[in-house]
Amino acid sequence: MPASETEQISTSITQRSYVGSFDEVKEEVEERLRLEWQNRGYFKVQVSSDGNVLTMSPVRERIVLTVHIEEGLQYRLGQIAFKNNKVITNPDALRNLFPIKDGDIFDRATISKGLKNLKDAYGQLGYINFTSIPNTTINEKAQTISLDIDVDEGKQFTVRSIDIDGAPAQVLKDLALAPGQIYNEHLIELFLQKHLPGVDVDNPKIQHQSLDERSGTVALTFDFRQCPTE
Repeated sequence: MPASETEQISTSITQRSYVGSFDEVKEEVEERLRLEWQNRGYFKVQVSSDGNVLTMSPVRERIVLTVHIEEGLQYRLGQIAFKNNKVITNPDALRNLFPIKDGDIFDRATISKGLKNLKDAYGQLGYINFTSIPNTTINEKAQTISLDIDVDEGKQFTVRSIDIDGAPAQVLKDLALAPGQIYNEHLIELFLQKHLPGVDVDNPKIQHQSLDERSGTVALTFDFRQCPTE
């Protein structure tokens, strides 16, 4: 990797503040560095470090780390394929959820974004328990990594009931979802973003889901008691 990039990464790491014991911070720094290299195609990068405490106070420590990085080969994306997908059968539609082209530098963060897009797409169709497992195949000669994504769609859910705490019931008029309809994660996100901007929409304290696997229904409860509403 060019020295200019390594210096930029080093600067971003050292300008952060960290919380935890020396060993916990050491592990976090190693993982952050590992991700930086994997985002640049060095999928098999090995990162290790040692160091010590420079200064210490009751609330703050300054530490120094010496990091050893074995980059290994730089890989590009070979292809992405899917299996066990029965609801969305168009492979191009699934492939387009991943913002990376075949032949691009294999970027771990971009692959993670694609997997999230995949989950979100199924979430809009009511598949709350959707999961996917990306299996990698490495071609050392070509220096490519291909993904075979094993999809577990689960069951499609419809909305059984919707309740809200800490806000007038009429607030629910802004939720374009009603009992009897297919669950749609995106519509819930839009609803929460309107009334609780900046909130973590996946926070179980804000949105609670009670699933009935047998009937394929979900009861939704929104708790606005700790949050201001419009």
